[in-house]
Amino acid sequence: MNWRSGYRRFWALAFLLTLFGASAAAQEGARPIRVAVVNTPQFSGLMAMLLGEFERASGRATELHGGSDVFELAISGQADIVIAHLGKEGFRSFVLDGHGRWPQTVFSNQAAIIGPPDDPAGIRGMTDAAAALRRIAASGSPFIVNRLAGVSYLTEILMETAGRLDKGPWIVDEGVAKGRALRLAEARKGYVIFGALPFLRVKSRQGLALEILVAGDPILQRVMASSVVDPKRHPEADVEGATALQAFLLEPRIQAAIAAYRSPGSPLQLWWPAGRHNQASSAFD
Repeated sequence: MNWRSGYRRFWALAFLLTLFGASAAAQEGARPIRVAVVNTPQFSGLMAMLLGEFERASGRATELHGGSDVFELAISGQADIVIAHLGKEGFRSFVLDGHGRWPQTVFSNQAAIIGPPDDPAGIRGMTDAAAALRRIAASGSPFIVNRLAGVSYLTEILMETAGRLDKGPWIVDEGVAKGRALRLAEARKGYVIFGALPFLRVKSRQGLALEILVAGDPILQRVMASSVVDPKRHPEADVEGATALQAFLLEPRIQAAIAAYRSPGSPLQLWWPAGRHNQASSAFD
C-alpha cells in the first residue's frame, strides 16, 4: 500500500467516525419521544417494560404520559404517538380529522367475570363467558350490571350468545359502574364483568372479597392500537421517532414479550399480542 492510498483511507475512516459521533450526539440530545397511553398499560407496568426495551435497542429516550386525555395531549402538540382502545371515544375523530395516522393494533388487555371466592355458580376457570353467564342465571346468583359503555355492550353480546337469557331477579341493575359496581357485587355476593387489571388495582387498595373467575374467552379481550401524530397537522411532532417506536412494538419478539408479561398481583395472562392483525395475509393474494 503506497502512502497516497493510506492517506485516503485514514481520512475516509476519520470522516466516518465523525459522522458516527455526530449521529450519536444527535441521538443523545434529541427530545424524548412523547408517548401518551391510556391508564391500564401504564399502571400495569407493561409500557415501562416495553419502552425500556425500546430505549436499550434504539438509544432513543422516551417520555410516558398515562391518562384518559391521550387525544387531547396529541392535538395540543404534547405527544408524538398515542396508544388507546380502538373503541375509545375520540379515536375515530382523531384519525379522520387528520391529527393521527391510521392506527396499528398493538396489544389487547381484557375484561373478566369476577365473583365471590366460594363461586356459588361454579364458573371458575371456564373459557366460555356466555356459558358462564348461563350458569350464573341457572344458579340464581346475583349478576351486577356494570353501566360502563363497553362493558354494557359486551354484556348484551354475551346475553344474546347465551340464548337470550331471561332478565329475571338474578339481574341486578342499579345504574352503577366502575368501583360502585364492584362494591355492590361484593355486598350481594354476586358476579360482575369488569376490566381484569383495573379490578386487581382496586382489590389491592380496598381488599375486596372478589376474585377473577373467568378470563380465558377471547371475547373478553379489548384491542388497543397506536396512532402516530400526523405531521401535516402537527409539524412539531417527532414522526420519525414515533414511527420507529410503533414498528418496534410490532416486532415478533416484542409481541412475544407482551404475551409473556405478567402484571403484579396475578399469574394470569392478561395481555395479548395484536400486531399480527396489521399484516396482510398472503393466502388471499
